[in-house]
Amino acid sequence: MFIGGFVHTLGCAYRVTRGMTEPDKEVTADLLVIGGGITGAGIAQDAAARGLKTILVEKGDFASGTSSRSSKLIHGGLRYLEQFSLGLMHESVSERHILTQLAPGLVRWAPFLLPHFRGKSKKWRISLGLWLYDHLARTAEDLKHRRLTAEQVLHYAPGMRQEDLAGGALYYDCVTDDARLVLSVVLDARARGAQIHNYAGVEELVRKDGRAAGAVVRDALTGESWRIRARQIVSATGPWTDETLRALGEAREQKKIRPAKGVHILLRRDRLELHQVAYIPSARDERALFVIPWYEGILAGTTDTEYRGAPDEAYPERQDVDYILDALNWSFPRARVTVDDVISSYAGIRPLINVPGKSTTDVPREYKIFESPSGLISVAGGKLTTYRRMAKIVVDRVVRRLKAETKELPVLPSWTHRIRLGNPSEEGFNPFASAGLTEDVRAHLLADYGVWARQVVSILEVYPEWSRPLAPGLPYILAEAHFAVTREQARTLEDVLARRTRVTLLDPGQGRECAEDVSRIMARELNWGEEERLRQLKQYNQALETKYRGARFLK
Repeated sequence: MFIGGFVHTLGCAYRVTRGMTEPDKEVTADLLVIGGGITGAGIAQDAAARGLKTILVEKGDFASGTSSRSSKLIHGGLRYLEQFSLGLMHESVSERHILTQLAPGLVRWAPFLLPHFRGKSKKWRISLGLWLYDHLARTAEDLKHRRLTAEQVLHYAPGMRQEDLAGGALYYDCVTDDARLVLSVVLDARARGAQIHNYAGVEELVRKDGRAAGAVVRDALTGESWRIRARQIVSATGPWTDETLRALGEAREQKKIRPAKGVHILLRRDRLELHQVAYIPSARDERALFVIPWYEGILAGTTDTEYRGAPDEAYPERQDVDYILDALNWSFPRARVTVDDVISSYAGIRPLINVPGKSTTDVPREYKIFESPSGLISVAGGKLTTYRRMAKIVVDRVVRRLKAETKELPVLPSWTHRIRLGNPSEEGFNPFASAGLTEDVRAHLLADYGVWARQVVSILEVYPEWSRPLAPGLPYILAEAHFAVTREQARTLEDVLARRTRVTLLDPGQGRECAEDVSRIMARELNWGEEERLRQLKQYNQALETKYRGARFLK
C-alpha cells in the first residue's frame, strides 16, 4: 500500500517516481554498481548481504540487455568439453547445483535429448563427454545420462530426422526464465538494504586525487540528475563494457570484449513433435542449437556471429532466422517450419572476452576482472549460470580494497550460496485457497514469484476483476501489471509485458491487445497523463517491430 508517497514491500520502501532522493542531492555508498543485468544484480546482492552500503544503477530496465535475451538455460556447458574447458564446466555444474537449491521455482531440471547423426558427431565423444559431465557434477543417480537407440530417440521426438540417425542420449540440465531470475536477485538485494535504480544512467565519474570516487547519474525518463559518492565503483555492463569505459574516460587502446550476436526464435508448441529440450546440429556448420519447450512456445537458437554495431541496436535479421530454420528443418524434416511460423524473435549480445585470433564460437565463456588506473573495477564475460560465483569474486576484491582503507570495516563473508530466491510449491506455500485462480495461474505465480506470490494474490482482494488473463492462453493476470509497477519498479509498458511477464515473446499480438489495459493501470500508479500513456503505447509497438520481430516484420 502507499504510505506518504512510498510503496512498502519486502521489508523496505521505495518511491515509485524516483526511488532514491531528490534531484541534485548527493548520497554516499560503500559500493556503486553500474549495470543491472545478472552480473550487476549478483554483485549488489552479495555486497548488500555482507553489510556494505550498496547502490546499483542501470541505464535501462533490469535485465533489458543480454540477461533477458539468453537461451533461458542454467547449464553445465556440455560443449565446453570440445574446448577442454574442464575448469569452466566444473564451475558451471557446481553453480547449477547451487541455483537449483536457491531458486527451485525458477531453475528447473529438464531432460535434454542429444541425437547422434552419422557424419555430424562422433559417438565415442558424446559418450565420453556425458560421462565427464555426470562425473564433474556428481550427478544423482536419477539424473545421470543414459544412452538411447535410434528407436528410443524417435520415441522422445517422433518428428526427428531418421536418415543417418544412429542413436543418442538423454541427459539433464536446467531451464529458467532469465529476466525473472535477474529480478529475483535484484529484489533480494533491495530487501537487504541496497538502493536499486533502473533508468538511471551514469553520465560521468566523480574523481578525487585521480581516483574514481563517485558518479553523476541521470534519470533517463525524467531528466533528473543526482550525485553519488562511492568508496568503490564496479562496472558490470556486459556488451557495453568498452562503451562504458570510453564514456567515463577510462578506455585504453585494447578492447576488453568481443561482442557476439545470438538470435533466438519462438514457435508455437504444436509446430514440433517435441516434449523435452533437444540439442540439434546446425545444417550449415559445426555448431549445435538448443530447441527448448518454454512456457507455451518452443524457443530455438542460438546463432553466433561477430557483431560490430551498437549493443542497443542489435535486432534479429532475416539471415539469422533462416539459419535457425534450416537447422530445425534438417533435424525435423516433417515440420517444414518457415518464417511464417515465427511468433517472435530476439537478439542478445554476448560480452565475450577479447581473444585475438579466435572465432566467436571458439572464445571460452570465461569472465575477467579489469582494474583501471582510477580504481574503477570492470567485470566482463561469463554467463548466466555462473553469475553468483562471479559476483562473489568481484565483491571479495572490493572488500579487500575497502579494508585496506578502513581496517575495522565490519563485513560478513559471502553467503549468497545460502540465500533462497523464493519458495517452491513443494514446501506447501498455498495462498490461493479463496482466490479462484486456475491451476496454471497458481503454478505460474508460485514458480515465478515464490514467497511474493501471496502479495500478487492480495491485490485481488481490492481489485477482483484483475484476476482475468492478460492474454488468452497464457497464465498471466492483470494483477501482475499492478504488482510490477508498485513492487518491481516497472516504469514502461515493455518492462511489464516483456520482462516482468513474457507476453511480448510468447504472443506479441496479445501483447499489443492487452497493452491498452496495462497502460491504464500504469498511468494511474505512475501519474501518467494521456499524452504519456499514448507515447508508451507507441513506444511498445515500435519495440514489437524491432526487438521482438515476428513473421510480419521479418519478411
